[in-house]
Amino acid sequence: MTANNFVASKKHNCIWVATDAASYFGNGVVSEFRSKVRAIAEWPAVITGRGNSFGLDTATRELCSRAASFDEIISIVSRDLPLIVEQFKLRPFELTLAGFFKGQPMVFFIRTPGEHNSMGGDWPAYLVCPVGPTLFGPWPSDELIAASGFVEPDPDGEPEQITGGLRKLLELQRRTPAEDGFPRVGGFAELTVIRPDGIEQQILCRWPEDRIGHRMSTNWEH
Repeated sequence: MTANNFVASKKHNCIWVATDAASYFGNGVVSEFRSKVRAIAEWPAVITGRGNSFGLDTATRELCSRAASFDEIISIVSRDLPLIVEQFKLRPFELTLAGFFKGQPMVFFIRTPGEHNSMGGDWPAYLVCPVGPTLFGPWPSDELIAASGFVEPDPDGEPEQITGGLRKLLELQRRTPAEDGFPRVGGFAELTVIRPDGIEQQILCRWPEDRIGHRMSTNWEH
């Protein structure tokens, strides 16, 4: 239940990416806090995802070694990702790729076979496809949205409004429990901004009550 949020704005020629930092074992116990954004500064672009972190890191490394640009990685990912998964015997994961495709800020999604499918339905494995100007997940409950007055970030809004909306969304995602009743979004909230001339990253907030070796807090007052 990694928080993975994207706003690709043609108006601003910019992509905002907001993620959390918690990695955890299958039982929900936190294993580490680290950035989940794999930045490729020379393109510029980023790759994030959900699922097995070794698979995400391996796939990112291998795909980037086979491509010279964001356009090229999008053109080869459906062909090469199955080969990488087979070569390294990778467990299921999904990738979200954000960058400038044919000069336009865009976000793409692809998944491997298995249980990870943030797009829902019967989205086929190894199909890469643009997902539109926004992608938010996990989506908070209607009750949380109504109580907080949250408004979905608008790609045509002012940059500070987009950043503020993403920060609020991360707080709501933190309050969205997994099936066992515990949250999976925590550690810290990171904002990555991709522009044609580079990538900027900053920490939006930290949740100091989250600790490695423990489940994340359900004390929503923090």
